[in-house]
Amino acid sequence: MIEAYKVIEETDAHIVYQYNTALTWGLFGALGIGLVGVSLNMILLQILCGLAMVAYLFIGLVKIRPVNSKLREALRSGSLKMEGSKYSFSNPLRYTLSKDAPVS
Repeated sequence: MIEAYKVIEETDAHIVYQYNTALTWGLFGALGIGLVGVSLNMILLQILCGLAMVAYLFIGLVKIRPVNSKLREALRSGSLKMEGSKYSFSNPLRYTLSKDAPVS
């Protein structure tokens, strides 16, 4: 199955997640196919778009939610660093979570 995030690096001090940019572009492609299907009244394209949306929803609920809860917790504690873009294949979105609590 398609993974939303993959662990790039994990040490005792931090863990680095990288977002799968293909998911974002796949969603845009599915929306484009759906719009073409609606404008040309082609039910097959509309069904394909619907199936792609269901798959994306499944990935979001099953694969993204556990990582997002860790990201939210790290953001609240101030131990999250973000870099890159979820639209870029050459500079993908990466989250670095510090495992140590920040010193205040």
